Amino acid sequence: MAAASVETTSKALADFGPDLLNQTYFDKSANKGKGGWLPRLQAAAGPHKSGDDPHIAGLALDIILFAKEVKEKDYAERICAIFLSLKEKMKFVSVIYNGSEWNGQGVKFPHIDEAHKTHIHIQWREAASGGTDFKSDLEDALETEFESANIASGAWAQG
Repeated sequence: MAAASVETTSKALADFGPDLLNQTYFDKSANKGKGGWLPRLQAAAGPHKSGDDPHIAGLALDIILFAKEVKEKDYAERICAIFLSLKEKMKFVSVIYNGSEWNGQGVKFPHIDEAHKTHIHIQWREAASGGTDFKSDLEDALETEFESANIASGAWAQG
């Protein structure tokens, strides 16, 4: 079961983020290598996860937006900027996307791996995972950023 912070973030993204997040994408490695359609908002741990993975503990959310796709990369960068602007309220431990990681204080450092070029990973500590007091701020920021008149580029991404 996902923590309240994960569920709140996922629902806000589904309701107020870009419509693309409510669609599926084809993953050729899914379904034991046979391929399959998967959701773009993923909180549950996949079958390849084990041990103390934060998805198993319900403490992480993956937001599938491919860095190699211009529009998806733009959306991802704008979503990351929103998360960072709300870092004190969201109380996440890290956000990872496309070669960068930001800690809970918003400090950016390299995080080089191929996996996080396909998705944003946001993660909470167990102690902060029950917080949802950021809900309305996140919804408002996403709605403003991704309203139809502002879908191509946004104020949050521009600083």
